[in-house]
Amino acid sequence: MGSMTSPSSNSLCEIFDRLDARIRHVDEERWISSRYASADARKTLISLYAFCYELARVRLVVSDQAMGAIRFQWWRDALEELEQGEVRQHDVVLALKDRLEQASLSVASLSQLVDGYEKAYETYDRAAEPEAVIAAIAANVLAAAHSWGEEIRKLAPHWAALRRGEATGCGPQVQKAPRAIRPAIAHYRLRQHWGAGKTVSPFSMRLSILRAALTGRV
Repeated sequence: MGSMTSPSSNSLCEIFDRLDARIRHVDEERWISSRYASADARKTLISLYAFCYELARVRLVVSDQAMGAIRFQWWRDALEELEQGEVRQHDVVLALKDRLEQASLSVASLSQLVDGYEKAYETYDRAAEPEAVIAAIAANVLAAAHSWGEEIRKLAPHWAALRRGEATGCGPQVQKAPRAIRPAIAHYRLRQHWGAGKTVSPFSMRLSILRAALTGRV
């Protein structure tokens, strides 16, 4: 139930490359941040973001609530099957299987994302999308323990609202982000541009995220 199916003849490396290209196209801010992670962690982040993209795009391709429910259930079933050792032939599912085997993601956290996106879909409220959960999972990929849980909960919804054009101002003021988790949240620095109503060029986007990755100031 997605855009990338029947990859069984492809290697896992090719699958990750395809997903990486997809996220670069549809979620460039997070993609740029992920470049500052290690190669293995980057695979996990891209797998996570690709999964979120599949959930987020339900609202774009399905307007009927019943059909939307079917799509979200498809992903719940796919996750449940992964726990049972069964794998659907879909790029994202195959990538998640690899990451679950590496213990860098969990079915419980992924299921939480399905619930969050379905709630937002049912209520026609994008503010209900689980932005903070995505960032918390991404940060946990990079560091099992860190001191930035509350900051993520504050920043994530405001950053997402700014990206949608539904908020103004830079939002909460926070301390520097821990170095370990910066590849999960460096893109939050863009709120300083969006919050001031500035247009961000591709070069400015990359430079801003680089500064956040180096300094932790988001």
